[in-house]
Amino acid sequence: TAARIGSLPLPVRVAGGTLPGAGTIRLEPTGLDLVATALKPFAGHVGGLEAVAHGDEEGMLLTRAEPGAPLPVDGDPFIPHLGTRWRGEDCLLWMGKNDLNRGASAAEVIERIDATADWLAAAGARVLVIGQFTNNGCEPGMREKITAVNAAGAARYGDRYVDVQRFLLSPELTAVTGRPPTADDLAERRAGNKPPSLSTDPGHLTTAGSLAIAHHLRAHLHQVGWLRSTPG
Repeated sequence: TAARIGSLPLPVRVAGGTLPGAGTIRLEPTGLDLVATALKPFAGHVGGLEAVAHGDEEGMLLTRAEPGAPLPVDGDPFIPHLGTRWRGEDCLLWMGKNDLNRGASAAEVIERIDATADWLAAAGARVLVIGQFTNNGCEPGMREKITAVNAAGAARYGDRYVDVQRFLLSPELTAVTGRPPTADDLAERRAGNKPPSLSTDPGHLTTAGSLAIAHHLRAHLHQVGWLRSTPG
């Protein structure tokens, strides 16, 4: 997310130190290699050269938009178009879960969240950071990382932080969905996990679950004064 937004640009390094005049080239190892297969392609530029960054099982690649002169590179930043264009706009920042799932430490994810929030705020954006929730069947090590990331977010951002984990484990969820918790839901709540009745799999919510979180976010936006209409 940070690379796609532009807060932590993808560094462009290649074997031989020069991007070829056309086609696709594999980049030297980057911090995105852990999530390369899940990363959606994104367009941008490096040293004035237009290209698309994308990934596969072996890491990150760069494809030139058009043939042209070879370009020497040595860690030059790949600046994304879309993230740069929207940099100064208000942002709901929900990032880091996939990185944690793929082996990143809590400290690494906290650093990326903070760097991205600061980068957006420096351009005039108001930033609301959304916390993570633990998956059903979450391993102790992963739960510890999510707890650390959430605690750091709550401490740094105050009322600009939304505690999704607490909401999913609270009676507020039932009030929003209108669905009484099942026996399995209550057991998972005691274990610190989201309700199975609102889950499509251990890591994702049903439409009803997603709408409940959207309602919770909207209520928080009213609370901090970002929205003026009556919440519903």
